Amino acid sequence: MDEWVLAHHEVVSVGKARAQHEHALAKALLRALRADCWKVLGLGSFFEYAERFAGLSPRQTEERLRVAAALSELSELDAALAAGRLHCSAVRELSRVATPQTQSAWIQAALGKTMREVEELTSGHQPGDAPEDPARPEARRHRIVVDLSAETYATFRDAQAQLRREHGERLSEDEMLLLMSRTILAGPGDAGTSSYQIQMTLCQSCGRASQDGGGLELPVEATVAELAQCDAQRLRPGQRAAQDIPPAIRREVVRRHHHCCAVSGCRHGTWVDVHHVTPRSEGGTHDPELLVVLCSVHHKAVHRGTLLIEGTYSTGFRFYHTDGSPYGVAADAHAAGLLADVFQAVRHAGFKEHEARRILDLVRPHVGPGVGLADAVRLAFRVSREVTTLATH
Repeated sequence: MDEWVLAHHEVVSVGKARAQHEHALAKALLRALRADCWKVLGLGSFFEYAERFAGLSPRQTEERLRVAAALSELSELDAALAAGRLHCSAVRELSRVATPQTQSAWIQAALGKTMREVEELTSGHQPGDAPEDPARPEARRHRIVVDLSAETYATFRDAQAQLRREHGERLSEDEMLLLMSRTILAGPGDAGTSSYQIQMTLCQSCGRASQDGGGLELPVEATVAELAQCDAQRLRPGQRAAQDIPPAIRREVVRRHHHCCAVSGCRHGTWVDVHHVTPRSEGGTHDPELLVVLCSVHHKAVHRGTLLIEGTYSTGFRFYHTDGSPYGVAADAHAAGLLADVFQAVRHAGFKEHEARRILDLVRPHVGPGVGLADAVRLAFRVSREVTTLATH
């Protein structure tokens, strides 16, 4: 047999073995995280544990945990990686967009493609989209590659560690960079004024939003637009900018929460939003009883449906994971992730936030280990008829 044939077979074999190794590593990391191995060994964080025992950077660890959690719902994609049919890089990208219903189509579309082609294939798509669906600009992710000196990299790692201590171990790099950027952009020191101003354009006809950044106009997700409108200043043609929440009320709300995020255990106070527990779009007012201070990470979690808030300021705000467990208590990871996806699905279908939360309440008792996303979504739309019927009476 020719030498080039032997070399090619060796490359293919090693590539397949690498995919299988990455599959096993991702599963092992997720199991170690859920078993709190790092705590038992007395380490400072799970990221330190993964760095010491698997040689992974925090970003590499975070990505493998995300992929492993996604593959628990994507059996066909999981099998493709385990068998080496798809490389780990391709599976990493496909796991961002594939669902149990669309995974077969995504696998077929990715077979035989290079890594760059797979990235282009998935770019601009969200979970639930099919490969042939048109790409959406607001769903496109943007990559930053930087070359740092040892001093800058060490300082950045210290900043990451500090933010994780303040916000929790699962803070992503995307969320950390957003927090750092908002800190740099911090504006007026007056608690009555929003911490800083961004320019966001909302289309009244289609509801899409875009944000200006350094001379570029970038489409953003609906969640980002909802978050911004909680604590916004509005600029209308021919008029001065006007802040939605009266400054006196905003000062009162921020002061009573000691200029910090109200979520238990979160100490972030450099950049905070005032959130309307009842959304403005659904009749919410600027009543201080229903206004709460949140950091940008927890604020985004509320609008994405991964963090639930109940109560008022007088009775005390209570925070829950989507599976119904109190915030900070070990949640059912399967149920919490599943219900967060259900929340997004019904919101994208046009249901209001309070309707989506009511649907979650009805679906939650039926979510167990054997229930997948497709079953949960079908149940959600079935019980949604009950929710809309109650709303009309």
